[in-house]
Amino acid sequence: VKKAIVMSFSQQDPIAGRESVLLLFQHLSTASELSKDDLQWGITRLLSQLSDLELDCPRASDLTIEFLTCMVADELVSVPFLRRCRILRIGGAGGLLVLDAAQRRTPEYSKKELGTVQFKREIGTMILEYFNSSDQVEFTRCVRDLAPLSQERGAELVRKVMHLAMERSGNECEQALKLLVSLSRNEEISEEILELGFDDLYRRMPDLILDVPDGDEMAKAFVVEAQKAGVLRDTWSIPENA
Repeated sequence: VKKAIVMSFSQQDPIAGRESVLLLFQHLSTASELSKDDLQWGITRLLSQLSDLELDCPRASDLTIEFLTCMVADELVSVPFLRRCRILRIGGAGGLLVLDAAQRRTPEYSKKELGTVQFKREIGTMILEYFNSSDQVEFTRCVRDLAPLSQERGAELVRKVMHLAMERSGNECEQALKLLVSLSRNEEISEEILELGFDDLYRRMPDLILDVPDGDEMAKAFVVEAQKAGVLRDTWSIPENA
């Protein structure tokens, strides 16, 4: 996959070369000779080698943007896949620029509603990457990419941030609190969604404490600190059916 794309860059007419390769990918995919994993691995390798490719082909980044845009349009790769590449910073700074440009050129695809499974996978990846990097700006950008979030999905995001933190350590819990406070103060999530997230956390507490025995105490700490930060109402209380 990577080699075919790179070879199209060196053609006298790169546009014609790109169209030929895209047709080939479509044919091989339809014939089950080329899997989604093959395509995705090819793209990640391409992004990882962009800086080297530009030594021989100065337009490699621009041509890659065009190629990714066409691959999304042809449904060979998805926008969620491009988002994951960005979260993982595939290709470094150059790769991020290419991925951002490609996503901006596919607004109609970026706004497609993610399925439930895709959404859960997406926010899980986002949260774990945040715990590794502590990059609130990047996490906020990813939340905006998923907007507008329904109350249900917004609440799930809030709950998942706390849940995954509680499964790890006190450090992650501090990171999670800072993130939720930042998202709330910057109006990326509403007060109502934040409260629904806490409601959801407590409703799932019986299952949570099976994996996190101290889950109840850790959840109470989140409540206290969120109220101190002024993002959770002092009058908020644990749901009666929790």
